[in-house]
Amino acid sequence: MNPYRYRVALRAIHPRDDLRPLFDQLGLTPERAWRAGEPRRSPKGTPIEGQYRESYAYTNLTPEPRNWSDEDVQDYLRGVQQRLAMHRETLHTFFVRGGRCGLSIGLFGESTFGFELDPSLGAGLADLKLTLGFDIHPGPD
Repeated sequence: MNPYRYRVALRAIHPRDDLRPLFDQLGLTPERAWRAGEPRRSPKGTPIEGQYRESYAYTNLTPEPRNWSDEDVQDYLRGVQQRLAMHRETLHTFFVRGGRCGLSIGLFGESTFGFELDPSLGAGLADLKLTLGFDIHPGPD
């Protein structure tokens, strides 16, 4: 068992384009999405002041429950990279059109922990034009 748990989401941002077609091409359903210029809303759908400046969409990739996993994070990320590799052209086109797409890894640990990511994993994600972001959540979940 790892001294940490994690969850992984795919996030995409674009200055103006609707991101649902990108997620359709990737075979994923966004859990939350909006388009640049739309009125802002809370996660529960309540209108809030202003408009979105850019388009955004995300979906969690880790399995339920609660999207946390005890599998080694590098092994999991390698599997995600391999599944997304078949969509390399789609991801490159999205990048060239001004979009940013990446994996967001939420990490949770009750004590100090660390790990390394293999250079081949980083190279594979970079080849797909995917960013890699980390959100650290110390303490009990």
